[in-house]
Amino acid sequence: MRRFVMGFAWFVVLYFGILGAGGATVESTAGSGGNKFEQGVLAGHAGGEAFGRKYGTVILFVALGGAVLGTATGRLPGTRRNPARR
Repeated sequence: MRRFVMGFAWFVVLYFGILGAGGATVESTAGSGGNKFEQGVLAGHAGGEAFGRKYGTVILFVALGGAVLGTATGRLPGTRRNPARR
């Protein structure tokens, strides 16, 4: 049960981490071209939403696959099998 909970926690961390890093990169790039602060904010917001719509599903499956594979092999922290309970 502990491995399942840790695997789910890793899925959440991977999903929001990858989505947040990618969105922040796209938003900062899109928002840097405006002359005024308000224009940069609007351009960055639109770029972040477009990134989420375009790559959100791909990132979901990458995070799910990484969490399942990492949990099954015990490579993610907190997912290693307890040798005493085998």
